[in-house]
Amino acid sequence: MTNALTGVWFGEYAYPVGEAPVSFIANIDERDGVIAGRVSEPNTFAMPEARRLFAQLSGIRENGLVVLTKTYDGTGGATHAVSYTGEINPAGDTIAGIWRTRGWSGRFSMTRPDLSGERAAETADTLET
Repeated sequence: MTNALTGVWFGEYAYPVGEAPVSFIANIDERDGVIAGRVSEPNTFAMPEARRLFAQLSGIRENGLVVLTKTYDGTGGATHAVSYTGEINPAGDTIAGIWRTRGWSGRFSMTRPDLSGERAAETADTLET
């Protein structure tokens, strides 16, 4: 199995009620179907002093599906986990599906643009600040 999902991904998740979708950036590393990574997103629900929230990703890829767990690292007081199940498109550059946590669920999607050089480094820096 190749490291087809390794890279920087841009996505958004939507709440089931009329709130605006939340954008995120994920840096994914896949090795033999095992996924690890980090997510950065604007703070839309935690303590207001945190500008961004950060989370660790873990999961698997199998037969065109991705199953991920995003666990917030405590920034802004957020420590819960969110489960994501998504389908990978044939080109391997889009994942779309459903997220679930604590009685809530909604849709998510993420795409991996073709980034190179300086743009990739700038994007990776966003995951750290």
